[in-house]
Parts: sequence; C-alpha cells; structure tokens
Amino acid sequence: MTSSLLLWMEKMRLSAAILCAFLSFSFIAAPTVEAAQKKPAAVKVVKKKAVKKTVVEKTAKKKVVAASAKKKAKAPKAKAAGKRVAVKSVVRKRASARSSSRKFASSKNYRPRKAIDWATYRSRGPSYAQLIGLKGSSDPLGLSSTAVLAYDMDTNQVLYEKNADQPLPIASITKLMTALVIVESGVNLDDKFTVTREDFVPSSAHSKLRMGMEISRRQALHLALMSSDNRAAHFLARTYPTGKAQFIKEMNIKAALLGMKDSVFYDSIGLNNDNRSSAVDLSYLITGASEYALIRELSTTPEASFRIGKREVISSTTNRLIKDEDWDIELQKTGLTTAAGYCMVMQAHVDGKNVAFIFLDSPNKYARANDAEKLRSYLSRESVVASN
Repeated sequence: MTSSLLLWMEKMRLSAAILCAFLSFSFIAAPTVEAAQKKPAAVKVVKKKAVKKTVVEKTAKKKVVAASAKKKAKAPKAKAAGKRVAVKSVVRKRASARSSSRKFASSKNYRPRKAIDWATYRSRGPSYAQLIGLKGSSDPLGLSSTAVLAYDMDTNQVLYEKNADQPLPIASITKLMTALVIVESGVNLDDKFTVTREDFVPSSAHSKLRMGMEISRRQALHLALMSSDNRAAHFLARTYPTGKAQFIKEMNIKAALLGMKDSVFYDSIGLNNDNRSSAVDLSYLITGASEYALIRELSTTPEASFRIGKREVISSTTNRLIKDEDWDIELQKTGLTTAAGYCMVMQAHVDGKNVAFIFLDSPNKYARANDAEKLRSYLSRESVVASN
C-alpha cells in the first residue's frame, strides 16, 4: 500500500512538471506569434512585386525612347517636312496679326508715330538761346544752329551770318582761349606736373587722365584741344606760374586785346555757363589762335598716343569733320553743355578762301556737321557765281 501510494505520487509530480513546462513554453511563444500576426509575410511579397513592376515600366520606357530615336534617324525628311508645316502655320498667324494691325492703323482714332527729325532733335534740356527766345529765328539756308557766322579772314568780309552779335554760352570753345594764353605766356611746355584730385572737375565727359599721372603742359594742351579733355584744361590753369585765378584774368585781358567786347571767361574749361561770347567775337579768337602753328597742329590731330609713365594713353578728336577728306581744316574746336548746346568753330579753306566758321547752339552733333556742310556748299556756289 505504501509503495503503490508512492508510485502514484511520483506520477502526479511528473505530470505537474510536464504541465508547468508546457505552460511556460506557451507564455514565451505568445509575443512572437502576435508580432507575426501584425506583420504578415504577404506585405513583403507585395513590395517585391511593386519593385519588379517599376523596373519593368522603366525598361519599357527606355525601349520606347530608343525606338523613337531610330525612327527619327531613319526618317529625317519627314521631320523636316513637319517643321515646315509648323513654320507655315506660324507665318499665317503673323500675317493675320498684321492684317488686324493694318485695320487698326486705318481707323480714325489711330495716330501714327512721327519720325524723328535729326536736324532738330535735342536730347538735352532747353539751351540758353532757347530760353531767351532765339529758337524761332530763321535764315535762308534753314540752318539748325542758333548763331552762325562765316567770315573771310583775308578780306575781313562777312560771308554769312545769323544772330552773330548775340552773346551765348560757348562751352569748351573756351579751351581755345586757354591754349592761346598758355602759348603766349612763354611757359615751358615740357615741364611736368602731377595730376591731382583738384583736376577732377564735376563733369559727365570722359577723361584719359588719372590721379597721380605725371604729364607735361604740352600733353595737357594736346588733350584739351584735340579731345576736349576737361581735366587737362584745368591742369593747365592750376599749374600756371601765378596760379589759376591769375590765369583766368589773363584770359579776359587777352579777350579785350583781341577786341572781343561781348566776351567774358570764368574758368579755363567751359563748364561754367557764364563763359559767354558772340560769333563775331569768336572770329577774332580764331584769328588770334591761328597765328600759332602749335595750336593749329594740336587742334586738328585726328588721333594721338601718349606715353605717360608706364601707361599708353590713346585719344582722338571730337570733330568728325577732321577725318573728312572733303574738308581742309587748319584749326578747330568743339563744345557742348546743356546751356550752350553743340558748338563748333573752325578755320578752313573753301575755294581758295581762308574762312572762319562759327556754329553756336546746334541741337546735336549731326545737325552741327550738317550745318557746316550746307554753309560750305553755299559758299562754293557763291564763289562760282562771282567768278562767272
């Protein structure tokens, strides 16, 4: 009895151990099963299928592009024909657009844009001559310049004139008087001085001179007369032995000696619009300046190169007529400010005559040159008539 009871108890203990082992295994395996349920293997299969589908689509697109390229290579004529058709359609559209614009142009409300008259076109504001009412003045040749004079320097005869006695701003024509004072003063033209900040006068005109350059009076005179360099003209007055203020006084003294009764100078450049003179007075200035070969030569140089230190400076004339073979010009100077307009003085040979030309307040440089051509042609015709 005792042995059988012990055997039964042993069996029960073994059964309990097996049951405990089974239950513990169930608790351990439960999270893994739940995770497997949350992330089934079917999802992975779907993703792989999607990737395969994308790759197939890309491959198919490449094949289509390659096939179209082959077709284009095999049939270039067809493509060109297609282009021509497209161009024709565009042309037809443009033609229809033009036809509609023509219809608009033919309507009563449309006003066509006026063509620019370059003979009178003025890109700047009103000049001094316009402000005092000289704009409407006319002359037989219909010249655009407000004041004009043609003067025979050998016979002292006026050949043509328009408002020649009216004092007007003369802009850079002033530099011709600057040159005359420098040459007659007897200063050494080869003396060199340094360009300073003081020479940088306020101006929209371009200058070849830079601060710190060392140049001679001769070089500055050349630049002032040929290319109308403002810094060079200021340099000449600043380096004058007795100073800039005395130099301006010398300019006015020389004007009085030449008989320029309606002229006055306040600077050596012409940027001061109070610098005034008349066409008649400027003919006296041309007569005085033309006596010096240096002024004649420097003012009529088409282009020049200057060696200033290690730098080479190239400059050219502001007068387009200098390069015109039809003109025989001995001396010239141009000028421009808003108050003065486009100005020009010249000494030229016309049919054996030594003629001084003065043009003040032209609307633009083309009109200024055109006035000179008109006046020279007129004087040539007059010479032919007089000889006959």
